Amino acid sequence: MCKQPNTPEYYTLCGVCPYDGTTTVLGIFENMNAVCARLQACYTSCGDEYRIECFHLQTEEDCVTKRDELFESRKQQLEKNLKEEVNA
Repeated sequence: MCKQPNTPEYYTLCGVCPYDGTTTVLGIFENMNAVCARLQACYTSCGDEYRIECFHLQTEEDCVTKRDELFESRKQQLEKNLKEEVNA
């Protein structure tokens, strides 16, 4: 399920190395039609493997908010653990 429905989606096309499984990003695309056009332009042979992934653009504001929430949660957990140690 989409966690950030109001942000643009971007697609990556990666080629997978048949020898060691490493991936090489072949491009970042605005939609699946662009991915398919790029894939059609690739020289491929039997057994070649590609991976397509979809990502939502993350804004600075969203990342800062999530970071601050995480830091606050960690701070509260640390304080809770310290209180439990003192009371034990």
